[in-house]
Amino acid sequence: MLPFCYWLDMQRFTLILLCLLALTACQRTDPNSPVSLRKATFKEMLKSREAMHAMLNGDKPYKQDELLKEAIKLKQKSQQPWVYFAEFSITQQSTSKQQADAKDFHAAAENMQQQSAALEAAAQSGQAEGIRASYKAVENACIRCHQQFRPG
Repeated sequence: MLPFCYWLDMQRFTLILLCLLALTACQRTDPNSPVSLRKATFKEMLKSREAMHAMLNGDKPYKQDELLKEAIKLKQKSQQPWVYFAEFSITQQSTSKQQADAKDFHAAAENMQQQSAALEAAAQSGQAEGIRASYKAVENACIRCHQQFRPG
């Protein structure tokens, strides 16, 4: 038979453990924060890119109307995440390095938007080689931006 104080300690331990588990289940970021909003937009862009990649590589059957639909989604989403990068806004207090970084960032964002628009145009034409080349240009725009601006 266990002593009463041991049973009471186990009850406290269980209560503390349950509280800690409940706290770990809490969401730590605000879903309306700029970071959460841009992550959600980038995830949607990635889904469209992956769907097109699967069709262009033969992993999924090629359907021009589906590819066009994904290209349109990608183009629309490529215009959205940039406003959520406050760290690349130019203010009067910005140093010349910050201004240069912001200009580079906005140029990269503009490039992504242009490449996405070119991919949509290629998808509308239905020319497989043009679609592949435009898709590769979008991929390269993503890679260059990540290499230059993504931390870590």
